[in-house]
Amino acid sequence: MSKKMMLLALAVASAALFALPAFASAEEIHLDTATTFTGTGPAGTLVASGEPTISCTTTDVTNGVINAGGTTGSMTLDFTGCSAPNPLGGTAPCKSKEAPLSNTIATKGTFHLITWKNTSGTAFPAVLVTAETTEFECSVFGFSIITHVTGNVIGTITSPKCGESSNKMGLSFSATGSTQNHLEYTSTKYDLIAKTGAGGSGEPRTAGLNSTATLTANTAGTLTCT
Repeated sequence: MSKKMMLLALAVASAALFALPAFASAEEIHLDTATTFTGTGPAGTLVASGEPTISCTTTDVTNGVINAGGTTGSMTLDFTGCSAPNPLGGTAPCKSKEAPLSNTIATKGTFHLITWKNTSGTAFPAVLVTAETTEFECSVFGFSIITHVTGNVIGTITSPKCGESSNKMGLSFSATGSTQNHLEYTSTKYDLIAKTGAGGSGEPRTAGLNSTATLTANTAGTLTCT
């Protein structure tokens, strides 16, 4: 039996222990003027193929920083109310390795603003998150199930639209089953991978994140997509 845990999404400009890929692209976008932000998000889930769904009730984003140029940044994330189904009934609390509470995931990360293209070639503002390994455990009757989550996740920017100015940014990460709905950027596939077992020794399984969040910046900025 194994348990998988929601990252995040940046959320959610959001997800866990993120590190950016080293590339520059004409498909990058940026948010000008704003330099810091915080954020909140409602309940979200992480679904891994062949594994129980992990759910968290809320997300808090703190220490958000937008780097010079407005394309990348960093943040701290706290997911609360995290649990997995208990096979004997009810739920089992899940926590990150260093979190003080039994149902809290604590992490930090970075984001990269990009454009995502649908099958017809239409471009939408998006965010790419690349996750370093995040270790968490779910406790079932005194036994700890250890899971490692790593990889990448792409989410859409739901607001503002390209060319608009706002101090708020809406983000959405979605999956069909355990497969993220947005997987490619600049012809490269990005996916989340979950492994259950000591030291991340378990079978790698694709994972899909479902999460939304609203970020609030220190000042209004314009989302430039060209």
